[in-house]
Parts: sequence; C-alpha cells; structure tokens
Amino acid sequence: MSEGGTKTGDPGCLQPNHDSEKDDDGSGKGGGGGFHLKRQLGLWHGVSIVSGLVIGGGIYIAPRGVVQYAGSPGLALVLWGVGGLLSLLGALTYAEIGVVIPVAGEKYAYLEELYGPFVAFVYIWQYLFLIRAGGNTVKALMFGRYVLKPFFPDCDIPPTAILLVATTVTVFLTFINCLSVKISARGQTFMTTVSKATLAIISVSGIVWLLRGNTEYLENSFAGSTTDIGSFALAIHSTVYAYYGWTALNFLVEELKNPSRNLPLAIAISILLTTILYVFVNLSYLAVIGVDGVLTSEAVAISVTFRSLGPIAWIVPVLIAITASASFNAGVVCGSRIAFAGARRGHLPSILGHINVKFVTPITALILQGILAVCFVWTFEVYTMINNLVCGLLAFDALVVIAYIRYRIRNQERIANRLFKLPLAVPVAYSVLVVLLVGVPLVTRPMESVSGIALSCLTAIPYYVIVIMWFNKKKRTSVHRRLDELSVILQKLLYCVPEGVKYTKHKVEVNGR
Repeated sequence: MSEGGTKTGDPGCLQPNHDSEKDDDGSGKGGGGGFHLKRQLGLWHGVSIVSGLVIGGGIYIAPRGVVQYAGSPGLALVLWGVGGLLSLLGALTYAEIGVVIPVAGEKYAYLEELYGPFVAFVYIWQYLFLIRAGGNTVKALMFGRYVLKPFFPDCDIPPTAILLVATTVTVFLTFINCLSVKISARGQTFMTTVSKATLAIISVSGIVWLLRGNTEYLENSFAGSTTDIGSFALAIHSTVYAYYGWTALNFLVEELKNPSRNLPLAIAISILLTTILYVFVNLSYLAVIGVDGVLTSEAVAISVTFRSLGPIAWIVPVLIAITASASFNAGVVCGSRIAFAGARRGHLPSILGHINVKFVTPITALILQGILAVCFVWTFEVYTMINNLVCGLLAFDALVVIAYIRYRIRNQERIANRLFKLPLAVPVAYSVLVVLLVGVPLVTRPMESVSGIALSCLTAIPYYVIVIMWFNKKKRTSVHRRLDELSVILQKLLYCVPEGVKYTKHKVEVNGR
C-alpha cells in the first residue's frame, strides 16, 4: 500500500505525488506546516550525483563483449552511443515514475504496486540470486584481473590466480561490511573521483596517441561489422551493463531545487557527459591496441596504458583496483539491504532480516551475498554472467515501464500537474527497445542470455508457492519448530537478533515488552 491508500496490484488506484511540487523555495517547510527534506541541491549537484551512480567498474570489462559481438571498431563505438541514448531514455522515464509513484524501494516497490506481491517477489529473488550476486561476481573478477596483470605483462594470467584473488576480495569486503557500515562507506566518494580521473587519463592518452598519427587500427572502421541481430543485441547488453545505475535517480526529487527544470537537465547532462567519456575511452582502447588487442587482453585498460603512457603506466592498475573495490563494495551494501528488506516483507527467510547486536549490521544478509558471490566466481564465465544479469534487469524494466504507460494513459487528468511531463513517446520508445533487447537474445542466443533467468525463475516459483503461499499459512508443525531451532543456532553463532528487538546485556525485549 502506498501513501495514497492504493490497492496493491491495481495500477488504476495509484495516486500521483503532488507533495513534492510544494516548497520550491527550499525552506524545508511543507504546505501543511510539517517538515520534510530541504531543497538544497542545485543542477550541478544533481549532475555529480547522477554521474557517480552511472560510472563504475563496468567500463573496464564490458568493452571486450561489445567488440566481440559488434565485429568492428566503428560499430562498437556507435553502439556505445546507442547504449548512452538508451540509458538517457530509461533514466528520464524512471525519474517521472518516481515522481508519480512516491513509494520507497524503487523497482521492487513499483512492481508490488503495479502487479502485486508475486511479481515483486520474483524480482527480489532474481535480484538477490542473479542480478546482484552476478554483478558482484563480475566486479570481483575484474579486480583480480587488474591487480594481477602487472605481474604477468607478457603472458596470460593463471585462471586460478584470478579466482583466488576474486574470492579473497569478496571475503574481505564482506567481512568489513559485517563489522561497520561507516568503515565501508568511508572513502566511497574519493573512490568515485578516482574512477573518473582514471577514465580521463585513459581518454587523454588515446587522443594523444591518435594525434601522433597512430591511426592504423581505425582504418576501414566498419569492416567486419556483424549483421546478426542477436549479436547486435548482446553487444548493446555489454554497454547497458557499463551504463546501468541510474534507476535510483528519483531519490533526488525531494532535495533538488526547481526539480521540474533541474532533474531532467541533471539526467541529460550527466548521461551525455558519461556517454562522451565512454566513447573516448573505447576510442582509446581501439586506437592503441586494436580489435584483436581488446579481444585478447585480460585487462584492456592496462594493455592500453602500458603502451601509450610508458613508465608512468603503473599508476593505472592501482587506480582501477581502487575503482573495482569501491564498485564491488557498493554492490555488497545494496544487495544485503535488498535481502534485508525482502525478509522484512516476508518474501525471503526471516533470518535474513536479523541484525548483529554488536556491530548493528545486517550480518546474515551480508554473509549470504558473500557466499553467492564466491560460488558464482568459481562457476560462471564473465560475459555470460553480464548477458544474463542485463537481461534480468531489462526484463523487469519492461514490466515497470509498460504498466506505467498503461497507468499514465488511463489517468492523464490526475497527473497533469506533475513536476515535469515527458512526451509519451519517451517511455514508449524505451519499453519497445527494452523488449527487443530481451526478446531477440531469448530467441537467437538463449544459453548466452537467459539461462540464469530461467534457473532463478524455476527456483523462485516453487519457493513462493510452497513457502509463502502454503507453508507460512499452515498451523505450526514440527518443521516450523525445526526451523525455529535452526534460527536460534544462527542467532547464537552470529550474535544477531530480529529487527525490532531491544537488546541489553541482561535481557532481550521485543517491541518494548
């Protein structure tokens, strides 16, 4: 249920959010005399936040997938531009949805409002066991490659070494997050700045390389371009992986000055700048080491800078390792909180909603995220994982946007006074493109794109039917008692208690009793 008293699963009952239209003076006082978040973020604050959400570690690992499926440097660069355009359409659409449907929880909450609890459950299951775990796995493997490559400059890195380093960083960052949220968050802004600086260094090195007349790898740029629509779609998947991160933008609305102007401008400017930066970075990759170099290099950014920067190239692996660890850390934090929220709503086992008494962190959810990432590190190939998790993200994007379009058409008068109104063509275009990007690989390359989605759905549906719909509604049985005993053992082992429990040295109180 949303604040407007909506009925779950009925889009026609959703109420538009007009509260955020008030208080454009930034005073922090609403029309009803209450207090709310103060509007203190200007346009360039918004641009900085949005670009920080989008720019991550994907740009260091996705280029190989784009070139592999595109077949030529020219088409690869064009597809990076297409990925930027797709991200712009999606970001603007989600910003509008966030204004109209003011519910906390982003896509999880939208799906529950628009479709009901079952679809929301399938999303959170897929997010936890595929999308988030897969994203953490890719970042851990990227960390392993870029940390080890300087030690193996002229030969392949032993695969087992990459897996061991990826496992080590997964365990270490999970442990740090179990100890303290503050420790994990400290330095995150610095690491984001490092990421942008690293991309700028790579871009400039490539431009200087071209200005020196080294253009041989870009001659006949479109020779060898793919004509297979499935390969075309999978190439865009890799660009989407590098751009994705903008779905949290609607959280800016309540704190942004003049949001009707600044929110779409912040989105447009930040994604445009990110697209330009990504195109120049990939231009540098292709200009310095060519298509074959991108396809064969285990750490493409290092291969490029070792050739173009000479003796100072050693700094780039260090900067990328910092970027990868920051991106991975953010993924661990987000994934554990989603699991925590799902347990609180009854969609996941209640033990995942337990909090460590000493460190006040969602320790069980964090440990689950770490275990999943370690398992995926040792079982999945990187680019198959990227294609699967992007398909999962886009499939639920399509569900959200299609339902929103239906709602918007049916309620035009009720949402006429929104902060800003996109042309209907924007969400329609985004939904059509997303459906194509999911549907085409489903038909042409199912094992490369949707095998993980199929596996997670095959486990999600039985769990929902057996545990949530049937088992949780039965009278208590011996099975319930055994699960309670297991929960108690885990609570003692991990020194954790359910949310809402007041713990002191001598007693435990539940809801004040």
